[in-house]
Amino acid sequence: MAKKILMLHGIAQTGEYFYHKTKGLRTEFEKLGYELYYPTANNTMPPADVPNCASDEVVASGVNDVSTWIQIDTAKADYSILPSTLDYLRQYVIENGPFDGLLGFSQGAIVGSYLMTDFNVLLNLTHEQQPPFKFFIAFSGFKFETARCASQYVEHPINVPSLHVRGELDTVTEAEKVHALYEACTPETRTFISHPGGHYVPNSRCFSKKVTEWLKTIDPSLEKSKY
Repeated sequence: MAKKILMLHGIAQTGEYFYHKTKGLRTEFEKLGYELYYPTANNTMPPADVPNCASDEVVASGVNDVSTWIQIDTAKADYSILPSTLDYLRQYVIENGPFDGLLGFSQGAIVGSYLMTDFNVLLNLTHEQQPPFKFFIAFSGFKFETARCASQYVEHPINVPSLHVRGELDTVTEAEKVHALYEACTPETRTFISHPGGHYVPNSRCFSKKVTEWLKTIDPSLEKSKY
């Protein structure tokens, strides 16, 4: 059975956009025998409702609405995962999974982190529909901090091997938030690395190799893959 990774894009992106923006990383994953799946968020919001700190793609000309996994209340500085998002991802996993790993960028990493606390319960999936994940990778990711969701990270710490990545020049996701998500994972399973850029997934072969080398540490069988 093919190894699969669920790829969750950031705000104002689509699955197709994220597919192209992760070409370098995707190439290295495919060399290890992984297939990458890129769903597009099934909800939208007008650009005016997107927080000012979001990525530059939001303000691109000609955009009438942007894809989103979460609901944002700018007046209250509050946000939450949409029930329709959970329903959509449940069906996506049933139709395209099961998955070995989950990789999220920015908003996709926020949603991914929340789901990884108790994936099958939150999406109402059986063990047969989705066996335990083998890894979680978060680029510029952080936790849901609202009262409704914050307790989830305390009661169900993320205990799969996790890799947390932040750009040293990232002005969108603060370092403290990235490290707070890192701290929400069990100490023996978490790893942190950085790259010299900003709020994006690096595409260089050198950096992509760092990610795949980390994967090999949690799955030694990958050493047999041909480069």
